[in-house]
Amino acid sequence: MGDAAAPALRCFVALQPDQAALERLDRLADEQHARFPMARRMRRENLHLTLAFIGALQAERARQVAARLAVEEPSPFDWSLDELGAFAGARVLWVGGAEAQLEALATRSRRLLDELGVRFDRKPFVAHVTLLRNLPREAAGDAARRLEPPILWRAAAPVLLQSTTDADGLRYLPVTLQAGNG
Repeated sequence: MGDAAAPALRCFVALQPDQAALERLDRLADEQHARFPMARRMRRENLHLTLAFIGALQAERARQVAARLAVEEPSPFDWSLDELGAFAGARVLWVGGAEAQLEALATRSRRLLDELGVRFDRKPFVAHVTLLRNLPREAAGDAARRLEPPILWRAAAPVLLQSTTDADGLRYLPVTLQAGNG
C-alpha cells in the first residue's frame, strides 16, 4: 500500500562503535582534521564500520533486513584499530586493523543478504572507519602510520543503517523495525 511508491532508503550493514571506541575515534578524527584541514571531517555520530553497502532499498524490505539482523546471535569480540591510512582514489583517510573475527562477521552479513536476495556492493571487505573525506590526493601518501596505542572497539551485532539528510547534513541512523518510524 503506498510503500512501493515511497522513496528508497540508502542502506548499509554496519557496526557502530562502543562508547569508549567512539570517544577515541572522535579525538583521532579531530587530530587528523587539524593535520589535513582542507578535508571534510566525519561527524562523530556517523563514525561506523561498513560490513556491506547495499544502496537503494525500499522501506519495507529494509525493515525485513533490519529484523533479520536483529535476531542474529551476537558474538562480541574486540577489534584493535592500529593503522591509519588513506584511499587516494576515493580521497578518504581511515583507521582500521586486520581481525579474523571481523572478516568472518562481514562474510556472515553478506551471506545473510544473499539469503534474503538483497543485492549489495561485492567489493572486497576492507576493515576501516572513515575519519575524513575529500582528502587531497597528494596528502594520501603522508597519511599512513601505526596508531599507538591502538583503539579497542568492542564489536557487537551488526545493524542496518540508512543515510538521511536533515538540517545538520548527512546522518546515519538505524532502520527501525516498525513502519512509520524510519
